[in-house]
Amino acid sequence: MNNFRLIIFLSVVFVLLSCASNQNNKYITSDSISVEEFSSSVELLVSDINFLEDEIFKINAKNPSVQRILVNSDAYLKAGKLIQANSELERALRITKKEGAIYLRLAHLRLVQGLLDESKSFASRALLINEISSWERLLLNVYLKSST
Repeated sequence: MNNFRLIIFLSVVFVLLSCASNQNNKYITSDSISVEEFSSSVELLVSDINFLEDEIFKINAKNPSVQRILVNSDAYLKAGKLIQANSELERALRITKKEGAIYLRLAHLRLVQGLLDESKSFASRALLINEISSWERLLLNVYLKSST
């Protein structure tokens, strides 16, 4: 009986020690990047409209029906069918006005069409949405600062 208690006690101590030694305050993720890499990515966003477009296509909506519409809109935009892409995005906007992904694509579409003021307007409207991510905010600010 004493041996059994000793084994249990040692097992508990071993588990506690292994848990305590495994704690590390430093967080390292597989997608961590350096400041220099991040800075060059931001510079590419401002200078290369194709890179910016690729980043926008990665942003998705939370609403599944809006997601499907965005996929259709992205396909039209990639094919250069701007009127159809616009129609899809307006359809998505009729479903909800709380998806930053819609406004982001509309801002991009207007920039591609050469309608800079409208592009900035859509970006400004999206920045009023509380639920958008930091990355969406950064992308939207690219459109606010855009002068091309």
